[in-house]
Amino acid sequence: MSIASQAHVNVLNGTIGSAFVDGRPAGDNRLIPSIPGNALDNPTFDVVTSPPFGNAFNGVVYFNKWSHFGQLFTSDSDYKTYVGNSFHGNFPPFKDLGGGSLDDQPKVLKLYGAGTNFPSNTTNTNNNNARSFPLSGMSFLTTPGTYPDGSTWTRQGWSQGVAVPDSATTVTFGAYVRVPSDDQLRDLNVVGCYINQNTGSNNFVNAMYIKEDGQMFSFKTGSANKNHWSGLSDSINANSNTEYSIRENNVCTIQSITPYFQSEFSQFKKIEKTVTLQAGSNRRLTFEMFFGENQDYLNASGTPSGAGLFYNPFVTYA
Repeated sequence: MSIASQAHVNVLNGTIGSAFVDGRPAGDNRLIPSIPGNALDNPTFDVVTSPPFGNAFNGVVYFNKWSHFGQLFTSDSDYKTYVGNSFHGNFPPFKDLGGGSLDDQPKVLKLYGAGTNFPSNTTNTNNNNARSFPLSGMSFLTTPGTYPDGSTWTRQGWSQGVAVPDSATTVTFGAYVRVPSDDQLRDLNVVGCYINQNTGSNNFVNAMYIKEDGQMFSFKTGSANKNHWSGLSDSINANSNTEYSIRENNVCTIQSITPYFQSEFSQFKKIEKTVTLQAGSNRRLTFEMFFGENQDYLNASGTPSGAGLFYNPFVTYA
């Protein structure tokens, strides 16, 4: 089949190429190559790396500056957490690149859910929404109820900490996202991006998420506790240079959250948000692309979670 006749061709960088060169489409059929002023390092994961699949320790650095964060412990023998991802080519048909060592080509990131809280665990099962390492990634309640709570979501995804220029007053963040027509989000699951600004006395959160069209829920905004938007710190640990530490939002102000509907994302489309930065110098923030899975779905039912595909996430300042 020629690329011109493929269904659901995604074109973000010009016209459809008419031929292939070295196994890749000629012309401008690849997804956009770069975003001017992007503060994120390696936003297209174009680094030779063996990333984690299935599970990993939170905070370990891959692709030079990226790290995975998850909330579902996968066994009693260690503290690895669930990793639901795959990496794909950045041109149609967005082929899965497989496991092992991936080369330096630009990559699309796919995120999906676990469908279980790994009930065979007896020690490390994360089933307490109020514990110091919270199972709740976000909620539409100020304080989530007892696990499993249908008002509460677990979260897993890829994160990076970035510096904020002293002169910057606003930040714009986002990514190009697609929800495949053959892998639609389960009713209550979501995909999205968020940033966290840690001022020392508070954590300021701004987020965006994509949900199934019929869902009317809205995540909590305003003052919240550690049950909301905890994740990784904004700096790689200086003592190891190989990992981020865990950030627990014991105090949190959720400034704004923007919803989108998945029917808008059958093709890659940009989600973005501009917010006013917190004042100060030597500032940093945490950016994350995430999959949010409703706690009611962590029951090993085998129902597909759905997925989101991310490309070229960005953080820019003005």
